[in-house]
Amino acid sequence: MSEMSRIRILIVDDHAVVRNGLKTVLRIFDDLEMVGEASNGVEAVELCQKVQPDVVLMDLMMPIMDGAEATRAIRERCPQIQVIALTSYKEKELVQGALDAGAIGYLLKNVSTEELADAIRAAHMGKPTLAPGVIEALTQAQRLEQLARGILDTSPDPTDLAELLREHAPEMFPDSTIEIRIYPDQILIHDPSDLPSIPEAAWQWMRTNSKARFFPPGSGLPWGKTQPKDAALILVPIIGFDNREPIGGISILRRREPDSASDLIPVIKSLAAQISSALHSADIRTQTLEHQKVAQELALAGQIQASFLPEDLPELAGWQFAATIEPARETSGDFYDFIPLPDEQWGIVIADVADKGLGAALYMSLGRSLIRTYATEYPNRPDLVLLATNRRLLSDASAGLFITSFYGVLNPLSGTLKYCNAGHNPPYLIRSREDMQIQMLAKTGMVLGVSEDGSWEQSKIRLAQGDTLLFYTDGLIDVQDPAGTSYGEERLKEAVVTHVGNSAQEFQAGLLRALHDFMGDAPQADDITLVVTVREPQ
Repeated sequence: MSEMSRIRILIVDDHAVVRNGLKTVLRIFDDLEMVGEASNGVEAVELCQKVQPDVVLMDLMMPIMDGAEATRAIRERCPQIQVIALTSYKEKELVQGALDAGAIGYLLKNVSTEELADAIRAAHMGKPTLAPGVIEALTQAQRLEQLARGILDTSPDPTDLAELLREHAPEMFPDSTIEIRIYPDQILIHDPSDLPSIPEAAWQWMRTNSKARFFPPGSGLPWGKTQPKDAALILVPIIGFDNREPIGGISILRRREPDSASDLIPVIKSLAAQISSALHSADIRTQTLEHQKVAQELALAGQIQASFLPEDLPELAGWQFAATIEPARETSGDFYDFIPLPDEQWGIVIADVADKGLGAALYMSLGRSLIRTYATEYPNRPDLVLLATNRRLLSDASAGLFITSFYGVLNPLSGTLKYCNAGHNPPYLIRSREDMQIQMLAKTGMVLGVSEDGSWEQSKIRLAQGDTLLFYTDGLIDVQDPAGTSYGEERLKEAVVTHVGNSAQEFQAGLLRALHDFMGDAPQADDITLVVTVREPQ
């Protein structure tokens, strides 16, 4: 084959091992020629202008300039060059970002040699190629969003919810049998209806388990059977908002690519959260209709809100935690949360809806549910958690409200905290050194619920033994005494220095005593929330 007829390819990836592997693959095919390689987006844009490749294989997660930004720049400057995103990730935000930037294809790095070559040839001819897993992920995300809108628009009762699930769930899980039940015996969906359900013994077992489970083909089952060799089984509980116990379950019997079916667990968990939210909303609506007086409605809302807060704080060797909310009214726009994550990590959230009353409380409930959902979907990426939460807030609710939030992922073994601060009051990191240095964890992005273009940088700190970390909402520093003087950050820092070195509970109690001594008989105008984390000294 002549040199002129070969497809000229540029490889872009920040890992040399991946670039070398792709070069080896390209040498197999006579019609493909590698003409350059780059380790980041900036190098890729420059090389494209110099060597003018036909097709670029573009990684997405890279330093200096990521793949989506590089793709956009290449397509603007050299529109004849086609770009194929080649990555390990298939989250909707990344896929949509790459396609919006101008990528003609989106492949996963587990693609076969022949499939990669065919995609390059298709791109050269102007034809798009999407990995099957990517298409399924996009469909799942789209259906989840449509289901969420349907839930928010209608506040469905179980009958309406069943209709919504029958409309959206089967397309989310092709080549699968899906059954969703609410205990004790309400079946919301069983699709396809002509295929048998899992045994009743399996449902009885699910009622006593609060964690998702994956059973690959041929594995033993807890209820005394063996999973057939042609399908995998995924069981995910539906957890109630009020008692945090299983109120139902989702069963997925997956026949296509059953060995990798565990990849579906995050999206099934999101579906379970949507169902729980819908049932909870229906309960709230029913309860609200039964109460005619506003005072009764607010009292009920306050009780529901209180049930959202963690009943128990994490019990981790070498760590202490304390947390409290003092609402200014029956309901609160503040919230905090501790979210268990894989690899023994914990998500820590503190947030504040910029309003008061029942509307802020409902918006808080939505924000809390979204952060919890996406925290389990992106366990090591606080930036993606806030990105996904922000987009859902804007697409699913037009309340005209916004949320300041700090979300971090704590690794108790190393003491590291990866975090994003979405316009929230900077937490205080008080070092255990003699000078009691206070480090402010500054804002890394804008508040949630304002702009679809919002983005958040991810930062990282490490808590040494003896360090204390204080999270708070602005209701603490905005408190006024009877003369109208605000408490302010300087008084807060003085109280911090006075009580640092105590246990988490004693530290929190000392701060609240100092605050209430300052307030005297003055009314509380805003919610006050504190979360204290202490890494115990040796």
